[in-house]
Amino acid sequence: MLPVLLRLGPLEVSTYGVLVALGWFLGVRWLVSRRADMGLSENAIWDIVYWCFGGAFVGGKIMYFLVTPGSFAFTVEALRYGFVFYGGLIGGLAAGLYHARKNKLPFLKLADWCMTALALGHGIGRFGCLAAGCCYGRHTDLPWGISMAGDPSRHPTQVYEAVLNLVLFGVLVRFVLPRVADKRWREGSGLASYVLGYAALRFAVEFLRGDDRGTFVLGLSPSQWVALAAAAATAAAIAFRRKPS
Repeated sequence: MLPVLLRLGPLEVSTYGVLVALGWFLGVRWLVSRRADMGLSENAIWDIVYWCFGGAFVGGKIMYFLVTPGSFAFTVEALRYGFVFYGGLIGGLAAGLYHARKNKLPFLKLADWCMTALALGHGIGRFGCLAAGCCYGRHTDLPWGISMAGDPSRHPTQVYEAVLNLVLFGVLVRFVLPRVADKRWREGSGLASYVLGYAALRFAVEFLRGDDRGTFVLGLSPSQWVALAAAAATAAAIAFRRKPS
């Protein structure tokens, strides 16, 4: 673990913050570089980025407070730390949908590109969790176990999720988006592929997590239940869109 990347007198620069910021930066830069494919001006693409970022921040905080009893507080620290990814995803999509409808933009087309950028940014940001020592795994006897949270050998679940997110990014870029672009697949296929892909990887990795993730129900964590709900909703939407008109 390397929680502090740099110390300058009393100032500490956290590795987590740097890597999360790097993930956001690279994801956004990739998205902005594809604005011509989305048919957007530079101002329009940055408006989308700001709306989605704001929605993700609010959604991530709200879900964190909901699944972490006693965490709500009116402090700067409460705003800086503690987010739930699925809350951020829901908040970002909701904000993006509102903005798209308000400005008569093609939400599904834009969501295909935004979710691909998210997979890239999230994959890089998860390495920040490894540096900070959060989101750690259960004990393992596998040779790649790492020392963390008082256990000399834990699953590096942060790395698992980081790598799987980057693989998902590659699949979306190389396989899904080209098929949407040439009309073989409908707009929204990138969004659906991302939600299903991330739900599968998150559901699996959660079984190896060893940190506190809220109250379990029927042996599943809150994130696993959200993953199941997201996958079910996406599958239902796909089936509905395939029905003959």
